[in-house]
Amino acid sequence: MRTESVGFHKTRLETHKAEDGDEDVTSNIYLHAVFYPESSLKLAMTFWRLTGLGVSSRMAEKCLEGLANIRQATDLKSARLLYRQDWSPAHNIIRQRIVKLLRRSPIEPNRLTHLDSNDVYLYKSGMATIYHVQHALLSWRGNQSIVFGFTYELTPKLLETYGPSVRFYGFGTDDELADLESYLEVHSEDENKVQALWCECPSNPLLRTPNLGRLRALANKYHFPVIIDDTIGSFANVDVMNVADILITSLTKSFSGFADVMGGSAVLNPSMPFYSQFKPLFQNLYRNELYVGDAVQLELNSRSFLSRSVQINNTSRRLVGFFQEVKSRPCSSITAVYYPSLCWSVDNYRAQMRPPTVEFTPGYGALFTIEFKSTETASMFFNSAIMHKGPSLGANITLLQPYVQTVFHQEKAWAARNGLKETIVRVSVGLEDPDELLRTFRDAMLKADGLLEVELKV
Repeated sequence: MRTESVGFHKTRLETHKAEDGDEDVTSNIYLHAVFYPESSLKLAMTFWRLTGLGVSSRMAEKCLEGLANIRQATDLKSARLLYRQDWSPAHNIIRQRIVKLLRRSPIEPNRLTHLDSNDVYLYKSGMATIYHVQHALLSWRGNQSIVFGFTYELTPKLLETYGPSVRFYGFGTDDELADLESYLEVHSEDENKVQALWCECPSNPLLRTPNLGRLRALANKYHFPVIIDDTIGSFANVDVMNVADILITSLTKSFSGFADVMGGSAVLNPSMPFYSQFKPLFQNLYRNELYVGDAVQLELNSRSFLSRSVQINNTSRRLVGFFQEVKSRPCSSITAVYYPSLCWSVDNYRAQMRPPTVEFTPGYGALFTIEFKSTETASMFFNSAIMHKGPSLGANITLLQPYVQTVFHQEKAWAARNGLKETIVRVSVGLEDPDELLRTFRDAMLKADGLLEVELKV
């Protein structure tokens, strides 16, 4: 394989109307093209799918406008910068906003005294965040990763593909915590055995939350960092800075909230033991690759983050209550509803909820999952629900996804062994009128339950 670098010389980028006035942003954009033989297609597509490092559509559009100015980069030092940018006003506002949200109604206020925007690192997507954090950790310790709980499906795949090994605990239960502790004790002589433990608060798609307090205690005892993805819980509802060495978030989801821009963030926690080692490591490796046009859109979208979270929490609560009531009926086609407030791990989630304030009462988020008795009833519900279908979450529109059918269609048996049945439908709640959503879901359930009655009669 070989790479070629091309550049758009001082392409004029978008004008950003920041909160403190108008700013013009101009930057060089460096693009790197990779040429590979057809035999390496699978390898290249794996990298493209897992790392989230591709060119964003907004950046591609801007580059097309500047095709007349394209030239090959001859300065190797400049080429190595990729399309490195300095922080624009939009980048800085996003970083400051994340710090403000993390400091808003924290569980342990004193823990965040030294946190500032220089501890926030922005990336092109949520997966790019995971990839770059893993890359940094490999250069630091280069050892085994532990994934605790059933995380977003690409997370363990990325860690396994770009790392020595992964130890996977798919249920995140107290029994698995005991198994993990036994494993760590057996290997206690090797302080570097575990590179990091990764988990979510809560998990996707079954919305379970591990006992983060116990995980923190194990991390302190056996000397490894904890990486927590709070994308589902969000900055609004949960605070995990009393546990996480590094907090990772897909800003594409509820932080943006409009499904029209991608981004991710990693926050180094200055109150945790590995900060003094991680800070110079990230400073040395980090390159700001979040295209300024995407940063502009992300900054604009995220201004309404808290107000949107209020509405989505309230609507989700109503919808989950409806599906729970349907489940309780004698001939319901629903066998389970998964939501943080309904899971066996509800106390673990509540332990991480932010204290309520006048402006915001934390809730349980935008995501819930419905489990049906058969693929036929799940399919009838999914096809009968006249609303948007897709794999994202945290958007302004409600999205339905037949999770196992789309994500694990070639790994259904493995997913089932880890508690994910092919009859589940994941729901991400949007900003539509909740009464209209209830009517739509009620109509879809009437058809699904009607099909079940036919099946039972047959």
